[in-house]
Amino acid sequence: METIVFVDNDSKWTANYKRMLTPFLEEWNCVYFSHPEDAMEYMSTHPTEVLVCELDMPVMSGRELFEMVDLLSPATVKIGITQVRDVASSLEMLNQIKIFKLILKPFFVAEDLVFPIREALRHYKESSWHEGAIQKAEHKLQELNQEMDKLQAKVAEKKEGHDRIVEAMSCILEANLSYPVADFDARRKELVKDFCTNIMQEYFQYYMYEKKNLIFYLSYLKNKFHHPGRSQVYGIRNKVGGKVPVTTMNRIAYVTFLIGYLCEQCLERYHVENMLEADGDVYVVHIWFGWERDTYGAKVAPEVQRLLGRTVRELLRALSDHVVEKSENKIYALRLYFKREGERQ
Repeated sequence: METIVFVDNDSKWTANYKRMLTPFLEEWNCVYFSHPEDAMEYMSTHPTEVLVCELDMPVMSGRELFEMVDLLSPATVKIGITQVRDVASSLEMLNQIKIFKLILKPFFVAEDLVFPIREALRHYKESSWHEGAIQKAEHKLQELNQEMDKLQAKVAEKKEGHDRIVEAMSCILEANLSYPVADFDARRKELVKDFCTNIMQEYFQYYMYEKKNLIFYLSYLKNKFHHPGRSQVYGIRNKVGGKVPVTTMNRIAYVTFLIGYLCEQCLERYHVENMLEADGDVYVVHIWFGWERDTYGAKVAPEVQRLLGRTVRELLRALSDHVVEKSENKIYALRLYFKREGERQ
């Protein structure tokens, strides 16, 4: 039941309020006071939706009471009542404090009192709803901010680990390549180092970060390496759809990347065809790619090209269950086998 507090030092007007509001006794909890101090004490322990108060009272005026209620119960909707002779000062008060409605005395019909109270109650409900919605939104925002902080911390931790591993692997690769690149000049050494760093970074893209399905990765690779206008052809035929176990899918996508990246770094023009299919209880990737320097044009010196090719072949052997290679006229065909996750081979 909604509570309306009335404060008026004139007992006759208090009797009028009670008479006018008799039909609403079951709908509203109406509480009457002749002294503002008593109203304040009551409102300090009882939630109050609407306060109806005479503005011109001795000791404590209605304005003073409203100002104290703003501190005590800011959600309470305030209605002022005043004599017609005090309209000027009452209007000035309206500009200085928050009064929802002003009722002028004398009034003789109940509607003059009931209608402002109903509007005040409606305003209270709307304000409460908006305030509740704001509080919920703020609470949700706080939760989201906390989740964001956790995610950022995880990302930062993962990135830190990623950077450490990349740095360590770069050092290992650089050490392992120190003999083959001993006779290289500074530019060729930097090229080999950049090549190795990039294939490691791409490795982490597939294995450490967001898990995408195979369709996404194959589309990503097609956009990365297929540029017909520059005579760079990178075709993919997928005969198994997108439902490939994550561990197997990552390896398939990565080795497919390796061939495209090797061709992109070494050749001005290339033609690569990839076909993914299932063969019994294994997945098979067939890869055909051209490697003819005179036909496709070379970006790097032969010794650099051989070193990068050997590096990629070693990675392919490590990532595939086994590799079968055969060459004819410098056109290579690779068949890479990947065991299906959870199935017997």
